[in-house]
Amino acid sequence: MSHEMRWGGIAGIAAVALAVLGRLLLGSAPPLGSSGPVIAEYLSGHRTAIVTAMLLYAAAVVAAVWFGITLAALLRRAGESGVVPMLVAGGFILAGAVGLFIVVVFAGMTYAMATHPPLLALAAGPYTALTVAGLLAGVASALPLGAAAIGIARTHALPIWLAWLAGVLAAVRVLAALGVATGVVAPSLVAVQAVIGILAAAWLLATSWLLVREHLPTTSAVHTRHA
Repeated sequence: MSHEMRWGGIAGIAAVALAVLGRLLLGSAPPLGSSGPVIAEYLSGHRTAIVTAMLLYAAAVVAAVWFGITLAALLRRAGESGVVPMLVAGGFILAGAVGLFIVVVFAGMTYAMATHPPLLALAAGPYTALTVAGLLAGVASALPLGAAAIGIARTHALPIWLAWLAGVLAAVRVLAALGVATGVVAPSLVAVQAVIGILAAAWLLATSWLLVREHLPTTSAVHTRHA
């Protein structure tokens, strides 16, 4: 018997663990709107921690893509033969590509500026640009989350509450990105992103745990009927 679902679940759990470790390494990163000297001091004083955190984020992105492809396979196996599994897999790949680009550029920028101190005078511009890009890039995850919500609701391959949570997360991701673009949620941006991150981690961990346990009622029933 293949345990591809279990390995995909392990990848999902690893993605959350790696992302949490990366966030802890970043410490108290300057928020948007911080002055140039504050950003320069942070980058120069935390070069190793930032580069290491970006490596952990990159590994987390790869693990999340693995999880997403596994989830798409689950939905297909559960009878969802339409475009939904393709959107789930493709959406995770797209979001992963965007995420990898941002973390690699952020790591390279930090290393270059911390190694060549004169460049730190320009740190505020690229730091702010990449921070905003990272926040806006969260909208890319709305596609696979929305598709996953539809697929789970149709197939009941996972508990229905996971479909609802995925749908809410997809909507909130879009609203948060719009808020960043318009400045509406700027004063409470840290709190908004923290809530989104916690909800996303909870959804990913719950889904991954079910995959690890291979506690998949719909696909199990299908296999039983064909046994």
